Amino acid sequence: MENNRTNGKSEPLSEDFINNLEKLIEETDCPECVRCGWCCKNTVCYYGEWDYEKGQCKFLTEENLCSKYDEINAFEDKIRLDKKSRLFGSGCCLNYENPYRLEILRRSGK
Repeated sequence: MENNRTNGKSEPLSEDFINNLEKLIEETDCPECVRCGWCCKNTVCYYGEWDYEKGQCKFLTEENLCSKYDEINAFEDKIRLDKKSRLFGSGCCLNYENPYRLEILRRSGK
């Protein structure tokens, strides 16, 4: 599997990728993220790397947070990525019936 980083620096997002992501986000109404970790336990984002031993993204913390959060936001600021196209802040557009999400919502009374 090829790594998405070269010499410790993130590769820039392609213009096609950004345009497709913006279009998808505009067409999708996503519920609020509850930090269940579903996304990072099933696949990796553009910035992620898979940990085969843990079966999840290697940047996922024990609290289901992204340990590269600040770095990703700084990079997206640097390339002036539109707020709608950013990795964080758009909400959860993944499986509404995922057990991690449902358990968090049940415990919180939502």
